Amino acid sequence: MKRVRVYISAALILSAVFLSVGCGADTGDTTEKLQIEPIAAVDEIAVQTDTRTENDAEETEDKADADENSVTEENEADTDMIEETAITDQPVTPTDETPVYEDVLAQYRDMVQHDFYMEFLDSDDYESHFGKDISEEIRTRRRNIFYAFYDIDGNGTEELIIAGEEDDIGVSNSAFDPRYYDLYGYDGSRAVSLFPNKELGGRINFSLHGDGVIEIVHSLTAGEILIEIYKIGNDGITPELIDSFYTVADLEGEEAVFTYSQNGSEITEEAYRSCLQGYETPLAEELIWEEIY
Repeated sequence: MKRVRVYISAALILSAVFLSVGCGADTGDTTEKLQIEPIAAVDEIAVQTDTRTENDAEETEDKADADENSVTEENEADTDMIEETAITDQPVTPTDETPVYEDVLAQYRDMVQHDFYMEFLDSDDYESHFGKDISEEIRTRRRNIFYAFYDIDGNGTEELIIAGEEDDIGVSNSAFDPRYYDLYGYDGSRAVSLFPNKELGGRINFSLHGDGVIEIVHSLTAGEILIEIYKIGNDGITPELIDSFYTVADLEGEEAVFTYSQNGSEITEEAYRSCLQGYETPLAEELIWEEIY
């Protein structure tokens, strides 16, 4: 279209010139010839080039927009794929609120709610009604049952302590001092009894002290007492014996004479008491007991 306009303009100019020459005053020899230079081929090419440049610019811009949209869509697709992969591949881990001891507590709860299965006392399958994780000693008589959590070894996982009420003193009473019967740890997948072979709670009692100390007292006979000091091993479920003390009373006439030993070697009464006092330090936090109903 621009080329046509150029040709028309040139024709008009030539016509005007011819008219001016024919109608002008006679100047004689001084009349100058008007020199008209034709439109150069270069100018025509320039006009054509300009026209193509504008079209090409529009086409280039459209192509750039299309490429940009394509890249954006590809990036969004890659992002969606990455997010989907991250969600799919993320391992499922238990949260801090996972009740790792719930199965054990459910066994005690069932025992309490069924009155220690007293209705089956005379039956052959009486023992089978108790949960597999309930120790033998706590089954011996009906009592109120309590539980508490405490991180004994300081590894970030709390242990479960089961206790029985003594002397009918409830947890709301400041004199509440239950007898500990069972102690459970967590091996990463399930609850494990820390002392499965000990009938704790009767003549074998255990106490918790600071620095991860578990003290187990065996009342062997009227005059014999064995005290074992344990700490939980690195696996979080295996008790390790670190010290032991033995006391025996012999009668000499009407007077009882006590002999004390530590790990099989005789020691004085002063050394015996001093060693035990070194282990029997208070817990960093007081136990919070909850009753099982």
